[in-house]
Amino acid sequence: MENEDKIAIIACSGASNTGSYSDLVARRLMQSGKAKMLCLARFSVDQKFAVKTREEIKKVVVLDGCPINCAELTMRQNGIEQFVHINTTDFGIVKGKTPVTEEKINEIVNHISSIKMLKVVG
Repeated sequence: MENEDKIAIIACSGASNTGSYSDLVARRLMQSGKAKMLCLARFSVDQKFAVKTREEIKKVVVLDGCPINCAELTMRQNGIEQFVHINTTDFGIVKGKTPVTEEKINEIVNHISSIKMLKVVG
């Protein structure tokens, strides 16, 4: 990546409120310039992309929406084992119940922004 301070964020974009949270948080971090958002679905269909990511990306946050942990499992299935894993439900969000609010989005964004990441891949 062009900026060593940026993290790669791979987020669930699932159909529920929890997926909306993880997607919106990732997009907010990307728009702020703090992160580069990578497409979770691409890891399932593009093995070259998965290999390149595993070799080149050094700071990774995997943001799941719910305890099914689709993003985490997809990373592990592609040999990406070293990352910070966060789940939106860790912030008191209840799948199918908690309305999406700016306050909660900002809470998660601030949490991720505060993480001091070492180079965790490679």
